[in-house]
Amino acid sequence: MSGPSRSQGIAAGILVVAVGLSVRYPITSVSPLLGEIGDAYRLSHTAIAVLTSIPVLLFGIASPLAPVLVSRLGLTRAISLLLAVLAVATLLRPLVPASLFIGTVAVGASIALLGILAPQIIRHSLSARGGFWTGVYTTSFGVSAATGAALSIPLFHALGEHVGPALAAWAVPLLIACALAIAFGRRVDGGGRSGTVVTAQPRESIFAARGLWPVTGFFGCQALIYFSLTAWLPTIAIARGADPAQAGLLLAWMSIAGLPASLIAPSFASRARWRIGLIVAAALLAIVGLVGLGFAPVALMPVAIAILGVALSSAFGLSIALIVFTSPNVAQTAAFSAVSQGIGYGGAAAGPLVPGLLVEAGVTWPAVLLMLAAVALCELGFGIASARASRPPSA
Repeated sequence: MSGPSRSQGIAAGILVVAVGLSVRYPITSVSPLLGEIGDAYRLSHTAIAVLTSIPVLLFGIASPLAPVLVSRLGLTRAISLLLAVLAVATLLRPLVPASLFIGTVAVGASIALLGILAPQIIRHSLSARGGFWTGVYTTSFGVSAATGAALSIPLFHALGEHVGPALAAWAVPLLIACALAIAFGRRVDGGGRSGTVVTAQPRESIFAARGLWPVTGFFGCQALIYFSLTAWLPTIAIARGADPAQAGLLLAWMSIAGLPASLIAPSFASRARWRIGLIVAAALLAIVGLVGLGFAPVALMPVAIAILGVALSSAFGLSIALIVFTSPNVAQTAAFSAVSQGIGYGGAAAGPLVPGLLVEAGVTWPAVLLMLAAVALCELGFGIASARASRPPSA
């Protein structure tokens, strides 16, 4: 690229990374502190389970708003607004128990909409290297998740072991991301006044789009497994005999171990003939990791978690790549992404909630992990169907 096109591509890349780095640590920074949050706000085990399920539930509920925001504000202005809302919600949610839940609703809705809009940036401004930039985007997710999980406890201790400040402090990097979105957004728009990156309105209903439902199923299955583990992995590790001081680091380890896969898998998925093989590998690794986490000796737990990190990061990267490569055109990318992620996340909301309720009813964690392994089998079937429905990047 040269001239304005090169400038637009650089700005789009910065915006993609800024969004990717912002949409996981508001969630993973909470998981290692669930016990402290429960004590500080006097929440029951069920209330904590509800709190952890709110973001994923909002991922589904808020998704239909994404195309509306783009049509009203334009793509980059919508992203800037959502980052601002995310920062304010993160700052204010620890004030009182009521704001903890209300703020988590706003956090979940903002993250959902940001995740839906990011593929449209890739499809519009970075399509020539869509697989690579999808990988960069999903890798930034992993960095964000690992950062939140790894730094949550140290930040808690550094701030005098006060839960409120430890949760509110994560608003600072979100404000920086918002500033970057504002600064580079106009370059992504090509300097237009409208602040919008959209094309002619599609005539065909998005619900009739080829590959929509397999992609939705694949996205939902991988998200259910991921958010189940994001919410409960430290608790599972402690229940299986791990040192409580190390449990939060195991969650960070899962994200770190998956970073290479989150970059490589979407990049390779740009070659249509490799997609089915990548999907099969991701699903089978998820099954191995889940069974290992539930039944292997405690000394091997880091190995099982590393396998899960590779599997889940690959699956998420592939799900975003499938959205980019399967959506009919640029104009329908936001709508395709909204439906597949919205319905997928709606089903995945059971991930954080149901395991907690099952364990409270007497089901063991190994049995819960076997149930998640069954979900990975469903992921495999949906993934193969999605790959067959997708198209080459140039299509």
